[in-house]
Amino acid sequence: MTVSVSKSQEYRDQIVRCAQSLAIAKIETVSHDVDDRFTLDQVKMFVDGNLDKRYQKLLDQVELLNDAFDDLEDLVVDYVKTIPLAAYDTGCSDGTRFLQWIAETRRPSLSQTDFINCQLCRNEIEDIARAHRTAHVRFQELWSTADTLAGQLGENPSLSIFMNPVCIWSTFQSQALLDDDTPAPTRVLFFVAGSDIRTSVLEVSAQSLLSSLERLTPCSLDEWLADSPHTDRDDLMELCRDSAEMGIIAFG
Repeated sequence: MTVSVSKSQEYRDQIVRCAQSLAIAKIETVSHDVDDRFTLDQVKMFVDGNLDKRYQKLLDQVELLNDAFDDLEDLVVDYVKTIPLAAYDTGCSDGTRFLQWIAETRRPSLSQTDFINCQLCRNEIEDIARAHRTAHVRFQELWSTADTLAGQLGENPSLSIFMNPVCIWSTFQSQALLDDDTPAPTRVLFFVAGSDIRTSVLEVSAQSLLSSLERLTPCSLDEWLADSPHTDRDDLMELCRDSAEMGIIAFG
């Protein structure tokens, strides 16, 4: 039994070593493990094909960073050759690890950090939408009628206000992704509207109100107003209409 366990562990170690070596194209380290039916050149062709697919997928995933890094392609090459693709990694999760790798191994400027952060937030939004698909689909259905139901604000006490469940807050530290009229640093909201991932810069008062709506949702206008004693009713209704138009809130 001891011999069996030892050989089993030895085999597992061999598999792990080969997988990690092939994942970063270190063909020479598996030369003694290759079956006699295959040559190292054949193994290299297989590995190069997989690495090229991974490289292209990563470039597509982080296309946004082209505006921030002149050497983006070189960075992707370094990453692919250094960091093995983890078991069960998806294109999205590999892209996220690549972005984290840049932040940890390079010294990105504030503007480059904003581009990295923006892409990370977009990835996280996609993860949230997948993880909470039912709530996401339901909100999008409600949002499709937001223009019609917005007319009932202030008149229909049973009208409920829903906060988009697929949204996250972040902060941009530079002007790189902001317009000239918006000072940095500033807080931004990432959210899904239809099939798009959108980013919105909101006034501080609106940020506070929407943060409270995240806690209350769903709620009526009066319930939201009661939780915001320093807010004017008309101002809150205006925020509702503007936010509904963007896809941040919906009615039901």
